[in-house]
Amino acid sequence: MKKILIILIVGIFITSIISVSSLSDQYADAGSRKKIHFTQTISSSQDPGLEHENHQLAFVLSPNEGTLYDGSMTFTSSEYVNIVVLHEINPNDVHGQDTWTVNENIIYGLSLIDPEKKSGSFEFTGAGLALHSSNSKEFTTTVSVDGWIRGQPTQVLEQKFEFKKENPSLLLSRANVPVTIPMHHGIYNGDEVFYILTDTSDEDYVNIISKKQEWNIQLSKTIKEISHSNIQKFFVFKNGI
Repeated sequence: MKKILIILIVGIFITSIISVSSLSDQYADAGSRKKIHFTQTISSSQDPGLEHENHQLAFVLSPNEGTLYDGSMTFTSSEYVNIVVLHEINPNDVHGQDTWTVNENIIYGLSLIDPEKKSGSFEFTGAGLALHSSNSKEFTTTVSVDGWIRGQPTQVLEQKFEFKKENPSLLLSRANVPVTIPMHHGIYNGDEVFYILTDTSDEDYVNIISKKQEWNIQLSKTIKEISHSNIQKFFVFKNGI
């Protein structure tokens, strides 16, 4: 009887450990995921990938180091296109598989989904998602995406800037204020860039990103109401981007 009781207690204890571990994994996974769903019309541009200069490409979900997208996409296009899914890959792991890169510093595994079509639906998992045409004619596509972003950019770089205060209303003993701002590494229009995060319109991201980069960002809900034509401004620093 005692042996049976001991076995039952051990069994319950092990089951409890497994349950707690499973719940912890679920909470950890939930904390690193962000829901995405949108419909957007995109115009293609010249494919920035090496040896793809005569092709056209329209990024639906741009690659960002340490981020994985998964979900489904439905699209319609003015030209016949392939679906492109990119995968993070270590250069040392390239052994003949198809790849895509803009400068050979960062290389992505390339899944080019055939055949070309003007509309369709597709389930995807990867570090980036795009539509691709093998000719040089620009195309326009409308896409609907429903899925998840998993993880955050893993590479955070720190860069020190000095901001000069011009025409101060008060005389300061020190006019140059040094500020250390975390920088992130990503790709914009096919080019590698370093960028800083200072504001977001998403309340969930305020705490997630602030904690991740150890530098607080501000909640600015009005950002999402700004028209696309008014947000194409980049502040370039001599020793930054």
